Amino acid sequence: MIRVLLVEDDAVDRMACRRALTRNTDYEFVLSEAESGHEGLQAAHAQKPDCVLLDYHLPDLNGLEFLAALTSDTGEIAIPVMMLTGADNTTIAVEAMKRGARDYLIKDVEQQYLQLLPAVIERVLKERRILAEKKLTEEKLSQTEAKYRSLVERIPAIAYIAELEGTHRFLYVSGQIEKLGFTSEEWLNNPEILLAQTHPEDRDYALEERAKSGATGTPLRCEYRLLSRDGKVLWFRDEASVVRDETGRSLFLQGILVDITESKRVEAELREHRYRLEDLIATRTKELAQVNAELRRDIAERKLIETELIKAKTDAEKANVAKSDFLSRMSHELRSPLNVMLGFAQLMESSTPPPTFSQATMLKEITSAGWYLLELINKILDLAALESGRLVVEHEPVCMAEVMPECRTMIEPLAQERDIQITFPPPDLHLYVKGDRTRVKQILINLLSNAVKYNRERGTVEVALEAVSPERIRISVKDKGPGLSPEKLAQLFQQFNRLGQEAGSVEGTGIGLVVTKQLIELMGGEIGVESTVGAGSVFWFELPADEPPRSPAGQDKPTAAAGKD
Repeated sequence: MIRVLLVEDDAVDRMACRRALTRNTDYEFVLSEAESGHEGLQAAHAQKPDCVLLDYHLPDLNGLEFLAALTSDTGEIAIPVMMLTGADNTTIAVEAMKRGARDYLIKDVEQQYLQLLPAVIERVLKERRILAEKKLTEEKLSQTEAKYRSLVERIPAIAYIAELEGTHRFLYVSGQIEKLGFTSEEWLNNPEILLAQTHPEDRDYALEERAKSGATGTPLRCEYRLLSRDGKVLWFRDEASVVRDETGRSLFLQGILVDITESKRVEAELREHRYRLEDLIATRTKELAQVNAELRRDIAERKLIETELIKAKTDAEKANVAKSDFLSRMSHELRSPLNVMLGFAQLMESSTPPPTFSQATMLKEITSAGWYLLELINKILDLAALESGRLVVEHEPVCMAEVMPECRTMIEPLAQERDIQITFPPPDLHLYVKGDRTRVKQILINLLSNAVKYNRERGTVEVALEAVSPERIRISVKDKGPGLSPEKLAQLFQQFNRLGQEAGSVEGTGIGLVVTKQLIELMGGEIGVESTVGAGSVFWFELPADEPPRSPAGQDKPTAAAGKD
Protein backbone atom coordinates (compact mmCIF):
# COMPACT_ATOMS: atom_id res chain seq x y z
CA MET A 1 0.00 0.00 0.00
CA ILE A 2 1.39 3.41 -1.03
CA ARG A 3 0.02 6.49 0.78
CA VAL A 4 0.01 9.53 -1.52
CA LEU A 5 -0.79 13.15 -0.58
CA LEU A 6 -2.00 15.24 -3.56
CA VAL A 7 -1.61 19.03 -3.05
CA GLU A 8 -3.57 20.54 -5.98
CA ASP A 9 -6.04 23.44 -6.06
CA ASP A 10 -7.59 22.47 -9.41
CA ALA A 11 -10.52 20.09 -8.84
CA VAL A 12 -10.33 18.73 -12.39
CA ASP A 13 -6.63 17.87 -12.04
CA ARG A 14 -7.27 16.29 -8.64
CA MET A 15 -10.00 14.12 -10.14
CA ALA A 16 -7.72 13.14 -13.05
CA CYS A 17 -4.90 12.14 -10.69
CA ARG A 18 -7.32 10.26 -8.44
CA ARG A 19 -8.72 8.36 -11.41
CA ALA A 20 -5.23 7.51 -12.74
CA LEU A 21 -4.09 6.13 -9.39
CA THR A 22 -7.35 4.29 -8.69
CA ARG A 23 -7.36 2.54 -12.07
CA ASN A 24 -3.79 1.31 -11.70
CA THR A 25 -3.75 -2.40 -10.88
CA ASP A 26 -0.01 -2.77 -10.26
CA TYR A 27 0.03 -0.80 -7.03
CA GLU A 28 -2.44 -0.07 -4.24
CA PHE A 29 -2.59 3.70 -3.75
CA VAL A 30 -4.31 5.39 -0.79
CA LEU A 31 -4.85 9.03 -1.81
CA SER A 32 -5.43 12.03 0.45
CA GLU A 33 -5.93 15.53 -0.96
CA ALA A 34 -5.23 19.15 -0.04
CA GLU A 35 -6.36 22.26 -1.94
CA SER A 36 -3.77 24.75 -0.62
CA GLY A 37 -0.13 24.85 0.41
CA HIS A 38 -0.78 25.33 4.12
CA GLU A 39 -3.38 22.58 4.16
CA GLY A 40 -0.89 20.33 2.39
CA LEU A 41 1.86 21.09 4.93
CA GLN A 42 -0.47 20.25 7.81
CA ALA A 43 -1.47 16.98 6.14
CA ALA A 44 2.16 16.08 5.40
CA HIS A 45 3.21 16.57 9.04
CA ALA A 46 0.13 14.78 10.40
CA GLN A 47 -0.20 11.85 7.98
CA LYS A 48 3.48 11.22 7.11
CA PRO A 49 2.59 9.99 3.57
CA ASP A 50 4.94 7.91 1.45
CA CYS A 51 4.92 10.51 -1.34
CA VAL A 52 3.65 14.05 -2.02
CA LEU A 53 2.35 15.10 -5.48
CA LEU A 54 2.79 18.89 -5.48
CA ASP A 55 1.31 21.34 -7.98
CA TYR A 56 3.55 24.39 -8.43
CA HIS A 57 0.74 26.96 -8.65
CA LEU A 58 -1.21 27.05 -5.37
CA PRO A 59 -3.45 29.85 -4.08
CA ASP A 60 -1.30 30.62 -1.00
CA LEU A 61 2.14 29.13 -1.72
CA ASN A 62 4.08 28.19 -4.80
CA GLY A 63 5.87 24.86 -5.08
CA LEU A 64 9.29 26.23 -4.08
CA GLU A 65 7.86 27.86 -0.95
CA PHE A 66 6.16 24.57 -0.06
CA LEU A 67 9.49 22.72 -0.37
CA ALA A 68 11.20 25.32 1.83
CA ALA A 69 8.53 24.92 4.51
CA LEU A 70 8.85 21.13 4.37
CA THR A 71 12.64 21.17 4.68
CA SER A 72 13.98 20.10 8.10
CA ASP A 73 16.66 21.86 10.13
CA THR A 74 19.24 19.49 8.63
CA GLY A 75 18.40 20.71 5.12
CA GLU A 76 16.67 17.48 4.08
CA ILE A 77 13.10 16.65 3.05
CA ALA A 78 12.03 13.41 4.73
CA ILE A 79 9.01 12.83 2.45
CA PRO A 80 9.68 12.34 -1.29
CA VAL A 81 8.07 15.19 -3.24
CA MET A 82 7.23 15.02 -6.96
CA MET A 83 6.47 18.36 -8.66
CA LEU A 84 3.59 18.64 -11.15
CA THR A 85 4.08 21.62 -13.46
CA GLY A 86 3.14 22.98 -16.84
CA ALA A 87 5.29 22.67 -19.93
CA ASP A 88 6.36 26.32 -19.63
CA ASN A 89 7.69 25.78 -16.08
CA THR A 90 10.50 23.34 -16.83
CA THR A 91 13.11 25.72 -15.38
CA ILE A 92 11.12 25.96 -12.15
CA ALA A 93 10.82 22.17 -12.01
CA VAL A 94 14.59 21.84 -12.33
CA GLU A 95 15.01 24.38 -9.52
CA ALA A 96 12.61 22.34 -7.42
CA MET A 97 14.81 19.26 -7.97
CA LYS A 98 17.79 21.26 -6.69
CA ARG A 99 15.81 22.22 -3.58
CA GLY A 100 14.87 18.69 -2.64
CA ALA A 101 12.12 17.45 -4.97
CA ARG A 102 12.79 13.85 -6.07
CA ASP A 103 11.25 14.16 -9.57
CA TYR A 104 8.77 16.11 -11.66
CA LEU A 105 6.14 15.51 -14.34
CA ILE A 106 4.93 17.96 -16.96
CA LYS A 107 1.17 18.35 -17.28
CA ASP A 108 0.75 17.89 -21.02
CA VAL A 109 -2.48 18.63 -22.85
CA GLU A 110 -2.96 14.97 -23.77
CA GLN A 111 -2.58 14.08 -20.05
CA GLN A 112 0.02 11.45 -20.86
CA TYR A 113 1.69 12.32 -17.57
CA LEU A 114 -1.18 10.55 -15.81
CA GLN A 115 -0.13 7.26 -17.42
CA LEU A 116 3.41 7.75 -16.11
CA LEU A 117 2.31 8.83 -12.64
CA PRO A 118 2.08 5.39 -10.89
CA ALA A 119 5.38 4.13 -12.27
CA VAL A 120 7.21 7.38 -11.44
CA ILE A 121 5.88 7.28 -7.87
CA GLU A 122 7.10 3.67 -7.50
CA ARG A 123 10.52 4.61 -8.92
CA VAL A 124 10.87 7.58 -6.53
CA LEU A 125 10.00 5.38 -3.56
CA LYS A 126 12.40 2.67 -4.71
CA GLU A 127 15.19 5.25 -4.96
CA ARG A 128 14.35 6.39 -1.45
CA ARG A 129 14.57 2.80 -0.16
CA ILE A 130 17.94 2.25 -1.87
CA LEU A 131 19.38 5.44 -0.37
CA ALA A 132 18.07 4.50 3.07
CA GLU A 133 19.58 1.01 2.84
CA LYS A 134 22.91 2.47 1.72
CA LYS A 135 22.92 4.94 4.62
CA LEU A 136 22.11 2.15 7.09
CA THR A 137 24.91 -0.01 5.66
CA GLU A 138 27.39 2.83 5.98
CA GLU A 139 26.33 3.45 9.58
CA LYS A 140 26.75 -0.24 10.44
CA LEU A 141 30.17 -0.27 8.80
CA SER A 142 31.21 2.80 10.78
CA GLN A 143 30.00 1.22 14.02
CA THR A 144 31.84 -2.02 13.25
CA GLU A 145 35.05 -0.13 12.52
CA ALA A 146 34.73 1.82 15.77
CA LYS A 147 34.16 -1.43 17.70
CA TYR A 148 37.18 -3.03 16.05
CA ARG A 149 39.39 -0.02 16.80
CA SER A 150 38.24 0.08 20.42
CA LEU A 151 39.02 -3.61 20.85
CA VAL A 152 42.46 -3.28 19.27
CA GLU A 153 43.38 -0.35 21.49
CA ARG A 154 42.66 -2.50 24.57
CA ILE A 155 45.03 -5.28 23.54
CA PRO A 156 48.14 -5.19 25.81
CA ALA A 157 50.36 -5.21 22.74
CA ILE A 158 51.17 -3.07 19.73
CA ALA A 159 48.66 -4.00 17.01
CA TYR A 160 49.66 -3.10 13.48
CA ILE A 161 48.99 -3.49 9.77
CA ALA A 162 52.03 -3.33 7.47
CA GLU A 163 52.93 -3.61 3.80
CA LEU A 164 54.29 -6.94 2.59
CA GLU A 165 57.22 -5.59 0.60
CA GLY A 166 60.12 -3.17 0.94
CA THR A 167 60.66 -1.73 4.40
CA HIS A 168 57.24 -3.06 5.48
CA ARG A 169 55.84 0.43 6.03
CA PHE A 170 53.14 0.53 8.70
CA LEU A 171 49.62 1.31 7.48
CA TYR A 172 48.14 1.25 10.98
CA VAL A 173 49.59 1.08 14.49
CA SER A 174 47.76 1.16 17.81
CA GLY A 175 48.38 3.65 20.60
CA GLN A 176 50.48 1.07 22.47
CA ILE A 177 53.39 2.26 20.30
CA GLU A 178 53.88 4.90 22.98
CA LYS A 179 55.82 2.21 24.86
CA LEU A 180 58.67 3.09 22.50
CA GLY A 181 58.23 6.83 23.09
CA PHE A 182 56.58 7.52 19.72
CA THR A 183 53.10 8.57 18.67
CA SER A 184 51.12 6.59 16.12
CA GLU A 185 51.43 9.48 13.65
CA GLU A 186 55.23 9.46 13.83
CA TRP A 187 55.29 5.72 13.18
CA LEU A 188 52.93 6.01 10.20
CA ASN A 189 54.49 9.06 8.56
CA ASN A 190 58.01 7.61 8.41
CA PRO A 191 58.22 4.50 6.14
CA GLU A 192 61.79 3.78 7.35
CA ILE A 193 61.08 3.97 11.08
CA LEU A 194 60.62 0.22 11.66
CA LEU A 195 63.99 -0.54 10.10
CA ALA A 196 65.64 2.40 11.88
CA GLN A 197 64.33 1.39 15.33
CA THR A 198 65.21 -2.29 14.91
CA HIS A 199 68.41 -3.23 16.74
CA PRO A 200 71.30 -3.31 14.18
CA GLU A 201 72.08 -6.95 15.06
CA ASP A 202 68.46 -8.00 14.42
CA ARG A 203 67.67 -6.05 11.24
CA ASP A 204 68.65 -8.70 8.70
CA TYR A 205 66.88 -11.42 10.67
CA ALA A 206 63.66 -9.43 11.05
CA LEU A 207 63.61 -8.44 7.37
CA GLU A 208 64.25 -12.04 6.30
CA GLU A 209 61.43 -13.42 8.46
CA ARG A 210 58.96 -10.81 7.20
CA ALA A 211 59.95 -11.43 3.57
CA LYS A 212 59.55 -15.19 4.07
CA SER A 213 56.07 -14.75 5.51
CA GLY A 214 55.04 -12.44 2.66
CA ALA A 215 56.39 -14.82 0.00
CA THR A 216 54.98 -18.08 1.41
CA GLY A 217 51.89 -16.76 3.15
CA THR A 218 52.82 -18.55 6.37
CA PRO A 219 52.23 -16.85 9.73
CA LEU A 220 55.07 -14.69 11.05
CA ARG A 221 56.49 -15.42 14.50
CA CYS A 222 59.88 -14.03 15.45
CA GLU A 223 61.56 -12.10 18.24
CA TYR A 224 63.83 -9.12 17.89
CA ARG A 225 64.85 -5.97 19.68
CA LEU A 226 63.48 -2.48 19.10
CA LEU A 227 65.04 0.79 20.25
CA SER A 228 62.87 3.31 22.08
CA ARG A 229 63.20 7.04 21.47
CA ASP A 230 65.54 7.41 24.46
CA GLY A 231 67.73 4.51 23.27
CA LYS A 232 66.33 1.84 25.57
CA VAL A 233 66.44 -1.70 24.14
CA LEU A 234 63.17 -3.65 24.33
CA TRP A 235 62.49 -7.20 23.21
CA PHE A 236 59.32 -7.88 21.19
CA ARG A 237 57.65 -10.96 19.84
CA ASP A 238 56.21 -10.28 16.38
CA GLU A 239 53.16 -12.44 15.59
CA ALA A 240 51.40 -11.73 12.32
CA SER A 241 49.61 -13.33 9.40
CA VAL A 242 49.06 -12.42 5.76
CA VAL A 243 45.54 -11.14 5.04
CA ARG A 244 44.14 -12.14 1.66
CA ASP A 245 41.14 -11.06 -0.38
CA GLU A 246 38.43 -13.38 -1.66
CA THR A 247 40.56 -14.37 -4.66
CA GLY A 248 43.50 -15.41 -2.49
CA ARG A 249 45.64 -12.39 -3.37
CA SER A 250 47.89 -11.22 -0.51
CA LEU A 251 46.93 -7.76 0.73
CA PHE A 252 48.92 -6.88 3.83
CA LEU A 253 50.49 -8.20 7.04
CA GLN A 254 48.40 -7.92 10.21
CA GLY A 255 49.81 -8.70 13.61
CA ILE A 256 50.85 -7.66 17.10
CA LEU A 257 54.14 -6.77 18.77
CA VAL A 258 54.16 -8.20 22.28
CA ASP A 259 56.66 -6.67 24.68
CA ILE A 260 58.69 -9.64 25.96
CA THR A 261 61.51 -7.66 27.52
CA GLU A 262 60.63 -8.89 30.93
CA SER A 263 60.38 -12.46 29.65
CA LYS A 264 63.83 -12.20 28.18
CA ARG A 265 65.21 -10.93 31.47
CA VAL A 266 63.59 -13.78 33.31
CA GLU A 267 64.94 -16.28 30.79
CA ALA A 268 68.46 -14.96 31.41
CA GLU A 269 68.00 -15.35 35.16
CA LEU A 270 66.57 -18.81 34.66
CA ARG A 271 69.63 -19.88 32.74
CA GLU A 272 71.74 -18.80 35.74
CA HIS A 273 69.52 -20.04 38.52
CA ARG A 274 67.34 -22.76 36.97
CA TYR A 275 68.12 -25.30 39.70
CA ARG A 276 67.23 -22.91 42.50
CA LEU A 277 64.30 -21.19 40.81
CA GLU A 278 62.17 -24.09 39.50
CA ASP A 279 59.13 -22.75 41.33
CA LEU A 280 59.59 -19.37 39.69
CA ILE A 281 59.85 -21.05 36.27
CA ALA A 282 56.54 -22.86 36.84
CA THR A 283 54.87 -19.63 37.90
CA ARG A 284 56.13 -17.71 34.91
CA THR A 285 55.13 -20.55 32.57
CA LYS A 286 51.60 -20.40 33.95
CA GLU A 287 51.51 -16.64 33.49
CA LEU A 288 52.70 -16.98 29.92
CA ALA A 289 50.04 -19.61 29.24
CA GLN A 290 47.38 -17.21 30.51
CA VAL A 291 48.74 -14.46 28.27
CA ASN A 292 48.66 -16.83 25.29
CA ALA A 293 45.08 -17.81 26.10
CA GLU A 294 44.09 -14.16 26.23
CA LEU A 295 45.84 -13.56 22.93
CA ARG A 296 44.01 -16.48 21.33
CA ARG A 297 40.70 -15.14 22.56
CA ASP A 298 41.60 -11.70 21.25
CA ILE A 299 42.57 -13.16 17.89
CA ALA A 300 39.28 -15.08 17.70
CA GLU A 301 37.35 -11.91 18.49
CA ARG A 302 39.36 -10.01 15.90
CA LYS A 303 38.57 -12.65 13.27
CA LEU A 304 34.90 -12.34 14.14
CA ILE A 305 35.14 -8.60 13.68
CA GLU A 306 36.92 -9.14 10.36
CA THR A 307 34.05 -11.35 9.23
CA GLU A 308 31.56 -8.64 10.18
CA LEU A 309 33.64 -6.07 8.30
CA ILE A 310 33.69 -8.26 5.19
CA LYS A 311 29.91 -8.71 5.38
CA ALA A 312 29.39 -4.96 5.81
CA LYS A 313 31.66 -4.32 2.83
CA THR A 314 29.73 -6.84 0.71
CA ASP A 315 26.43 -5.21 1.67
CA ALA A 316 27.82 -1.80 0.73
CA GLU A 317 29.00 -3.14 -2.65
CA LYS A 318 25.54 -4.61 -3.32
CA ALA A 319 23.98 -1.24 -2.54
CA ASN A 320 26.43 0.42 -4.93
CA VAL A 321 25.55 -2.05 -7.71
CA ALA A 322 21.86 -1.32 -7.13
CA LYS A 323 22.56 2.39 -7.41
CA SER A 324 24.51 1.91 -10.67
CA ASP A 325 21.69 -0.21 -12.09
CA PHE A 326 19.20 2.49 -11.11
CA LEU A 327 21.22 5.19 -12.88
CA SER A 328 21.52 3.02 -16.00
CA ARG A 329 17.76 2.53 -16.15
CA MET A 330 17.21 6.24 -15.51
CA SER A 331 19.11 7.10 -18.70
CA HIS A 332 16.61 4.95 -20.63
CA GLU A 333 13.61 6.49 -18.90
CA LEU A 334 14.77 10.05 -19.64
CA ARG A 335 13.95 9.54 -23.29
CA SER A 336 10.19 9.21 -22.82
CA PRO A 337 9.58 12.57 -21.10
CA LEU A 338 12.03 14.22 -23.52
CA ASN A 339 10.05 12.95 -26.50
CA VAL A 340 6.83 14.24 -24.96
CA MET A 341 8.42 17.62 -24.26
CA LEU A 342 9.76 17.97 -27.80
CA GLY A 343 6.50 16.92 -29.41
CA PHE A 344 4.50 19.35 -27.31
CA ALA A 345 6.94 22.18 -28.07
CA GLN A 346 6.64 21.55 -31.80
CA LEU A 347 2.84 21.56 -31.59
CA MET A 348 2.93 24.92 -29.81
CA GLU A 349 5.31 26.38 -32.40
CA SER A 350 2.89 25.51 -35.20
CA SER A 351 -0.33 26.27 -33.30
CA THR A 352 -2.94 28.86 -34.31
CA PRO A 353 -2.76 31.63 -33.24
CA PRO A 354 1.04 31.51 -33.32
CA PRO A 355 2.95 31.88 -30.04
CA THR A 356 4.07 35.30 -28.86
CA PHE A 357 7.68 36.39 -29.27
CA SER A 358 8.43 35.49 -25.65
CA GLN A 359 6.74 32.12 -26.00
CA ALA A 360 8.52 31.44 -29.28
CA THR A 361 11.87 32.22 -27.65
CA MET A 362 11.19 29.84 -24.78
CA LEU A 363 9.93 27.15 -27.18
CA LYS A 364 13.09 27.52 -29.21
CA GLU A 365 15.24 27.06 -26.10
CA ILE A 366 13.18 24.06 -25.00
CA THR A 367 13.39 22.45 -28.43
CA SER A 368 17.12 23.09 -28.80
CA ALA A 369 18.03 21.79 -25.35
CA GLY A 370 15.66 18.84 -25.63
CA TRP A 371 16.95 17.73 -28.98
CA TYR A 372 20.54 18.03 -27.85
CA LEU A 373 19.94 16.02 -24.67
CA LEU A 374 17.86 13.36 -26.46
CA GLU A 375 20.51 13.05 -29.15
CA LEU A 376 23.24 12.69 -26.51
CA ILE A 377 21.32 9.99 -24.58
CA ASN A 378 20.46 8.02 -27.72
CA LYS A 379 24.01 8.15 -29.05
CA ILE A 380 25.58 7.04 -25.79
CA LEU A 381 23.10 4.16 -25.39
CA ASP A 382 23.51 3.12 -29.03
CA LEU A 383 27.31 3.20 -28.78
CA ALA A 384 27.25 1.06 -25.64
CA ALA A 385 24.85 -1.43 -27.23
CA LEU A 386 26.93 -1.61 -30.39
CA GLU A 387 30.20 -2.16 -28.55
CA SER A 388 28.67 -4.88 -26.38
CA GLY A 389 27.04 -6.60 -29.36
CA ARG A 390 23.56 -6.27 -27.84
CA LEU A 391 22.09 -4.11 -30.60
CA VAL A 392 19.98 -6.06 -33.10
CA VAL A 393 18.80 -4.51 -36.38
CA GLU A 394 15.99 -5.64 -38.64
CA HIS A 395 16.61 -6.61 -42.28
CA GLU A 396 13.41 -5.72 -44.10
CA PRO A 397 12.41 -3.64 -47.14
CA VAL A 398 12.56 0.10 -46.36
CA CYS A 399 11.04 2.57 -48.84
CA MET A 400 13.29 5.62 -49.04
CA ALA A 401 10.45 7.64 -50.58
CA GLU A 402 8.63 7.25 -47.24
CA VAL A 403 11.69 7.84 -45.06
CA MET A 404 12.78 11.06 -46.79
CA PRO A 405 9.67 13.18 -45.91
CA GLU A 406 9.86 12.06 -42.28
CA CYS A 407 13.51 13.12 -42.07
CA ARG A 408 12.68 16.39 -43.80
CA THR A 409 10.01 17.22 -41.23
CA MET A 410 12.44 16.56 -38.38
CA ILE A 411 15.41 18.54 -39.79
CA GLU A 412 13.66 21.59 -41.30
CA PRO A 413 13.28 23.51 -37.98
CA LEU A 414 17.05 23.32 -37.48
CA ALA A 415 17.67 24.36 -41.09
CA GLN A 416 15.29 27.33 -40.84
CA GLU A 417 17.18 28.69 -37.86
CA ARG A 418 20.28 29.12 -40.04
CA ASP A 419 18.39 29.89 -43.27
CA ILE A 420 19.68 26.67 -44.85
CA GLN A 421 17.87 25.43 -47.97
CA ILE A 422 17.50 21.62 -48.20
CA THR A 423 16.53 19.82 -51.39
CA PHE A 424 15.35 16.20 -51.42
CA PRO A 425 14.88 13.69 -54.26
CA PRO A 426 11.49 13.62 -56.02
CA PRO A 427 8.86 11.78 -53.95
CA ASP A 428 8.06 9.34 -56.77
CA LEU A 429 11.55 7.80 -56.69
CA HIS A 430 10.61 4.48 -55.07
CA LEU A 431 13.89 2.80 -54.17
CA TYR A 432 13.98 0.16 -51.44
CA VAL A 433 16.91 -0.76 -49.21
CA LYS A 434 17.25 -3.77 -46.93
CA GLY A 435 17.71 -2.63 -43.36
CA ASP A 436 16.13 -1.35 -40.17
CA ARG A 437 13.72 1.50 -40.89
CA THR A 438 14.32 3.25 -37.57
CA ARG A 439 18.11 3.02 -37.89
CA VAL A 440 18.03 4.22 -41.52
CA LYS A 441 16.14 7.32 -40.37
CA GLN A 442 18.60 7.80 -37.52
CA ILE A 443 21.56 7.63 -39.93
CA LEU A 444 20.06 10.12 -42.39
CA ILE A 445 19.00 12.53 -39.62
CA ASN A 446 22.52 12.50 -38.19
CA LEU A 447 24.11 13.28 -41.57
CA LEU A 448 21.53 16.03 -42.25
CA SER A 449 22.06 17.53 -38.79
CA ASN A 450 25.83 17.69 -39.34
CA ALA A 451 25.33 19.21 -42.80
CA VAL A 452 23.17 21.97 -41.32
CA LYS A 453 25.22 22.64 -38.18
CA TYR A 454 28.58 22.82 -39.95
CA ASN A 455 27.27 24.66 -43.03
CA ARG A 456 27.79 28.31 -43.78
CA GLU A 457 24.98 30.80 -43.11
CA ARG A 458 22.27 30.70 -45.83
CA GLY A 459 23.97 27.69 -47.35
CA THR A 460 22.41 24.73 -49.11
CA VAL A 461 22.11 20.99 -48.48
CA GLU A 462 21.35 18.53 -51.29
CA VAL A 463 20.08 15.01 -50.62
CA ALA A 464 20.49 12.51 -53.45
CA LEU A 465 19.16 8.96 -53.88
CA GLU A 466 20.35 6.60 -56.61
CA ALA A 467 20.87 2.94 -57.45
CA VAL A 468 24.62 2.64 -58.08
CA SER A 469 24.14 -1.01 -59.06
CA PRO A 470 21.33 -3.57 -59.02
CA GLU A 471 22.53 -4.63 -55.55
CA ARG A 472 23.35 -1.26 -53.93
CA ILE A 473 21.42 1.94 -53.16
CA ARG A 474 23.37 5.12 -52.34
CA ILE A 475 22.06 8.04 -50.25
CA SER A 476 24.26 11.16 -50.21
CA VAL A 477 24.15 14.48 -48.32
CA LYS A 478 26.04 17.40 -49.86
CA ASP A 479 26.71 20.66 -47.97
CA LYS A 480 28.44 23.97 -48.68
CA GLY A 481 30.43 24.07 -45.44
CA PRO A 482 34.15 24.76 -44.95
CA GLY A 483 35.16 21.24 -45.99
CA LEU A 484 37.67 18.90 -44.37
CA SER A 485 41.41 18.58 -44.86
CA PRO A 486 42.98 15.14 -45.49
CA GLU A 487 44.31 15.16 -41.92
CA LYS A 488 40.82 15.66 -40.49
CA LEU A 489 39.31 13.09 -42.85
CA ALA A 490 41.70 10.49 -41.41
CA GLN A 491 40.33 11.19 -37.90
CA LEU A 492 36.68 11.48 -38.90
CA PHE A 493 35.31 8.24 -37.44
CA GLN A 494 37.25 8.26 -34.15
CA GLN A 495 35.24 8.26 -30.90
CA PHE A 496 34.88 11.67 -29.17
CA ASN A 497 37.08 13.37 -31.79
CA ARG A 498 35.37 16.60 -32.88
CA LEU A 499 38.22 17.60 -35.19
CA GLY A 500 39.14 20.72 -33.26
CA GLN A 501 35.53 21.94 -32.81
CA GLU A 502 35.50 21.39 -29.02
CA ALA A 503 35.69 25.14 -28.30
CA GLY A 504 33.37 26.13 -31.15
CA SER A 505 29.76 27.29 -30.95
CA VAL A 506 28.35 24.08 -32.47
CA GLU A 507 27.28 21.53 -29.88
CA GLY A 508 28.35 17.92 -30.34
CA THR A 509 29.72 14.80 -28.67
CA GLY A 510 32.06 13.31 -31.25
CA ILE A 511 30.22 9.97 -31.30
CA GLY A 512 27.44 10.55 -33.85
CA LEU A 513 29.46 9.49 -36.90
CA VAL A 514 30.95 6.57 -34.96
CA VAL A 515 27.45 5.23 -34.21
CA THR A 516 26.34 5.96 -37.78
CA LYS A 517 29.26 4.02 -39.28
CA GLN A 518 28.70 0.99 -37.05
CA LEU A 519 24.94 0.95 -37.74
CA ILE A 520 25.54 1.06 -41.50
CA GLU A 521 28.07 -1.77 -41.33
CA LEU A 522 25.69 -3.78 -39.12
CA MET A 523 23.11 -3.58 -41.92
CA GLY A 524 25.67 -4.73 -44.51
CA GLY A 525 26.48 -1.28 -45.91
CA GLU A 526 29.35 1.18 -46.02
CA ILE A 527 29.88 4.92 -45.52
CA GLY A 528 32.22 7.35 -47.21
CA VAL A 529 32.99 11.06 -47.54
CA GLU A 530 34.35 13.33 -50.24
CA SER A 531 35.45 16.80 -49.16
CA THR A 532 37.22 19.86 -50.53
CA VAL A 533 38.48 22.58 -48.20
CA GLY A 534 36.47 25.73 -48.82
CA ALA A 535 33.91 24.04 -51.08
CA GLY A 536 32.02 21.64 -48.81
CA SER A 537 31.58 17.92 -48.21
CA VAL A 538 29.53 15.00 -49.50
CA PHE A 539 28.73 12.24 -46.99
CA TRP A 540 27.27 9.11 -48.57
CA PHE A 541 26.29 5.66 -47.46
CA GLU A 542 25.24 2.58 -49.38
CA LEU A 543 22.89 -0.21 -48.30
CA PRO A 544 21.82 -3.43 -50.01
CA ALA A 545 18.96 -2.93 -52.48
CA ASP A 546 15.69 -4.75 -51.85
CA GLU A 547 12.39 -5.47 -53.57
CA PRO A 548 9.22 -3.75 -52.34
CA PRO A 549 6.94 -5.90 -50.20
CA ARG A 550 3.90 -7.35 -51.93
CA SER A 551 0.58 -5.68 -51.17
CA PRO A 552 -2.21 -7.70 -49.48
CA ALA A 553 -4.13 -7.89 -52.75
CA GLY A 554 -1.14 -9.35 -54.53
CA GLN A 555 -0.36 -6.13 -56.43
CA ASP A 556 3.27 -5.04 -56.32
CA LYS A 557 4.32 -1.53 -55.51
CA PRO A 558 6.39 0.33 -58.16
CA THR A 559 9.80 -1.27 -58.57
CA ALA A 560 13.12 0.51 -58.27
CA ALA A 561 13.50 0.56 -62.03
CA ALA A 562 10.06 2.10 -62.48
CA GLY A 563 10.90 4.73 -59.89
CA LYS A 564 13.93 5.87 -61.86
CA ASP A 565 11.85 6.38 -64.98
